[in-house]
Amino acid sequence: MSEASSGLNLDPIGEDFILSRKGDDGVTARIVLTAADILELTRSALALREKGLAERQPASGEVEAVLATPVESIALHREMLGDNLLLTLVSPDGNRLAFALPSAVAGDLVERLSAVLATQTAAPARQ
Repeated sequence: MSEASSGLNLDPIGEDFILSRKGDDGVTARIVLTAADILELTRSALALREKGLAERQPASGEVEAVLATPVESIALHREMLGDNLLLTLVSPDGNRLAFALPSAVAGDLVERLSAVLATQTAAPARQ
């Protein structure tokens, strides 16, 4: 993976990964992570993001802070071993996030999307 502006870098090393960060003092700290560690780190980062957004919510509750990633394309498949639909969202930079939707949830999504699209008259202003 390419180095982010934060100075963090995550690279494969055999079956594991090495997370490195170069400090202001020029010293690079490194930690070896397994694939399971990466998944847990992702979950933890998402939970912290949600906590941070919740702390920034206005008291009125009328407006909600949301961190949204643009979606360039989607893929939809039926799960081979189960009743779920696999919905994959792909961002413009190629990152993919897949969700397993039970049939009832997928049906609810279709209804809600149809209702929103039916009432949409003009593109809403970006906030």
